[in-house]
Amino acid sequence: MWQILFKFLEVIKLSAKPATIIYPYPILPLLIFSHSGIFELLSLLKAIVFSFVFCSGVNLWNHVNDIKEDSLGGKRNIITESQKIRKIVAVISLLHYVTSFCLAIFWSVDLRGVVVFTAAILATWMYSDRILFGRYIGRLKDFYLTEVLAFVVSFPSFILMVWTLFTQLSIKSIAFSVTISLFMLSGTFLKDIRDVTGDKLAGLKTLGVVFGPESLLKTSFLILFLYYVSLIIFTTFGIFPKSTFAAVMFLVGVVYATIRFKSNGWQVTIEEVKTLEVLFYSNIGSLVAIIIAGFI
Repeated sequence: MWQILFKFLEVIKLSAKPATIIYPYPILPLLIFSHSGIFELLSLLKAIVFSFVFCSGVNLWNHVNDIKEDSLGGKRNIITESQKIRKIVAVISLLHYVTSFCLAIFWSVDLRGVVVFTAAILATWMYSDRILFGRYIGRLKDFYLTEVLAFVVSFPSFILMVWTLFTQLSIKSIAFSVTISLFMLSGTFLKDIRDVTGDKLAGLKTLGVVFGPESLLKTSFLILFLYYVSLIIFTTFGIFPKSTFAAVMFLVGVVYATIRFKSNGWQVTIEEVKTLEVLFYSNIGSLVAIIIAGFI
C-alpha cells in the first residue's frame, strides 16, 4: 500500500517538472483573472484545475517519450527505472489530454477558445510523441525549427483558451497572449540549456545542440526584452491599464543580467548563478505587478 502511494507521489512530482507559471504555480490563471474583468472565484478555480490537468498531462507525455535522452543525460526518475510504470504513465497522460479537452468544451464561454486549444493539444502531443505517430513522421522537438514552432503555437493558443474560461476573446486577450507567450518562450530557451548533453548524445538537432548554450542565453534575453517592449506598447495604446507600466520597472533586472553575462562572454558558469537568481526574481516581480495592475 505504502509503495503504491510512494509511486503515485513520484508521478505527481514528475508531472510538475519543469515547473512553470501554469503548473504547479498558478500564476497564469491569476494573471488572466485579474485582467479579464470577471472576478468570480469559481472561474478562477476552473482555470487552475484546467491548467493543472492539461499541463501535467503534457509534462508526463514528454517524460514518457524522453526516456532515451534522460537516460543518456544521467537523469533518473520513476519512468526510466520501470517500463511498466512508463506504460501506465502514458495512459494517465492520455486521460489528462482527453479530460482537459472535455473541460474546455464544458467550461469555455467562447467556443473559439476550444478551437484554438485544439492547436495546443496537437502541438504539445506532436512535440514529444515518438510512440504513436511520431514513430513514422518524427517529433517536433527533435529539430530546432519545429521545436520553436510548437512553442509559438501552443503558448498563445493555451493562453487564449484559459481566457475563455472567464470571458469572450477580444483584442485585449490577443495582446495578453502575445505578451505572456514572449515571457514563457524566454524561459523555455533558458531551460533548454540543461538538456543539451542528453540531446547531443541522442543525436538530436535541438536548439541547444545546434546553436549552443551561449546562443540560447542571448536569444532568451532578447525575447525577454521583447516581453517588456510588448508591455510598453500595449499599455501605451490603452489595451492594458496604465498601472501596468509598473511592471516595466523590473526591466532593470534584465539589463543587469545582460551586462553581467556580456562581460563574462555569455558563458554559463557557476559564478553566474546569482545573476540568474536576480533575473528570476525580477521576472516574477513583473508578473506580480501585472496581476496587481489588473485589480487597480
